[in-house]
Amino acid sequence: MQMIKLLSKILAVIIVLMILPLQTDANEGKIQDQIKVGIRFGESATPVVSLASPNGLALGYYEGDNFKGIMQFFEDIIVRKDDYFINVNGSFITYDFDSQSGSGNKNIEGPVHIQIGNEFSNQQEAENFLNELPNMMEHPYLAYENGWHVWVGCYTSVSEAEETSKNIKLLIQNADLRIITKDDKRVQVLNKYGKVSFMYNTDDVVYAFKAIPQESSNGIIQLDGKSFRGSIIIHRYIGSDLTVINRLDIEEYLYGVVPREMSGDWPIEAQKAQAVAARSYAVVNLNRHENYGFDVCASSHCQVYGGYNSEKSRSTMAVDETRGALLTYDGKVVTAFYHSNSGGHTEDSENVWSNPVGYLRGVDDPYSIGAPNDTWVKVYTKQEIEGVLASNGLSVGTLQNIVVEERSKNSRVLKLAFYGTSGSEILEKGKIRSMFGNNSIKSTWFDMGTNGERNANIMVLYDLNQPAEAIDMNSKYILTAQGLKEFEVANKYVSNGKEYKLIASNANANVDQYTFTGKGWGHGLGMSQWGAKKMAEDGFNYEQILTHYYTGTNIK
Repeated sequence: MQMIKLLSKILAVIIVLMILPLQTDANEGKIQDQIKVGIRFGESATPVVSLASPNGLALGYYEGDNFKGIMQFFEDIIVRKDDYFINVNGSFITYDFDSQSGSGNKNIEGPVHIQIGNEFSNQQEAENFLNELPNMMEHPYLAYENGWHVWVGCYTSVSEAEETSKNIKLLIQNADLRIITKDDKRVQVLNKYGKVSFMYNTDDVVYAFKAIPQESSNGIIQLDGKSFRGSIIIHRYIGSDLTVINRLDIEEYLYGVVPREMSGDWPIEAQKAQAVAARSYAVVNLNRHENYGFDVCASSHCQVYGGYNSEKSRSTMAVDETRGALLTYDGKVVTAFYHSNSGGHTEDSENVWSNPVGYLRGVDDPYSIGAPNDTWVKVYTKQEIEGVLASNGLSVGTLQNIVVEERSKNSRVLKLAFYGTSGSEILEKGKIRSMFGNNSIKSTWFDMGTNGERNANIMVLYDLNQPAEAIDMNSKYILTAQGLKEFEVANKYVSNGKEYKLIASNANANVDQYTFTGKGWGHGLGMSQWGAKKMAEDGFNYEQILTHYYTGTNIK
């Protein structure tokens, strides 16, 4: 079963890489001006959020790129899913309601409501009716669910709502009342005191909250204390908490991406290169998370986005001075992959994934040498490696040896074999890093070493008329340009003029520690960010930086 789970994970990764768009036609028409960024969704969705802005908030919806406001709130608001909550010192916490133990607790609110009157033909009619209602123990509010309504209360059960209905009928003669039961797509909007101001169903309309602009705030909206440009969309999906989306101009989105993907203090030309790469990546990946209602997420799965709080003046300048610029190959906008440090040479796409991509060819990169993580070392005990394999559903018994079976022409490991008492396992390309952790094995450009001795017999042919002789190369020396050097057995290759083959070696029983000695950090595709920094310091402009790392590309 563990093996099935592992294979499922690996297959999922392969499928994602296969379907990830690599290019989009730059001439397909006007590229959209706005982008929707997933801030919270899926497992990161939360049941309650707070929204604030110095001049108040507008609630509305979009027609194309135009925001249509329907109501305003001149104070901070709380938005929560329509469910069971308990009020603990002014904070709302989801509550696992039990009708036996929870009944009668006035601090518990639920997803059952009372509708007063029938459906209204428009918002104004509903507001007029609401304003004419007599004073009640509970404050009624507007609701939109398949039309405009007036509701009251947040009850924990139908019976509680029915009991309250009796009191309402005493206040409003001939009142037409209806009990509204729980709906997993309903959202509540509360004032800062916790009283419902509005309720809506996300099946009907995609509502957004936008700051009412004033000179001091520039239309900035706060989500749980964190500031964002544009608007905040709050949506619900069946079985989920609140999906929170930041919709904003794509250039303003880049203000919050560039300084999170590259230091905001780095040279302006490096940041311009990052801005064009990030813009191109975003354009190609629009609708990547369409199933959640947004384009890209705010994490490294897409591009790291920090909102207004992360903006830096130099990064903003880099975005503005490259406004609209896109990286293209054969007339199509490219997915401009980038990484931290190449270690001295970038890689071909097929040596990271499976398919060759014309603009992702390995290039010599001396600019990355000398920067952080151009070299690194990671040491594992034999038991730790056995544990990594086991946690991923793999087992070779007692580990006996690790062998680099194949490398790319750019020296990155394509196949890494683990040999043990009960069999072997081979990891390929990016699976090596994903299994051990991208922060541990920082790239696939590495050599292997151990703390034990290795025996290597190399067959040497002295005479064509005589059989080859086996020579144990342990403790042997070879003559190099730097003089005599002791021959190290681990991970040596020989060439037959067409390909490189590993010199086989067998570890003895004393090996209990394996050392990965590597170069660079990241997948090695496209632009090295540290390399871009060095190129900018050396006087290259952003176009030269981009065309160096992305072969055959142009700036459009």
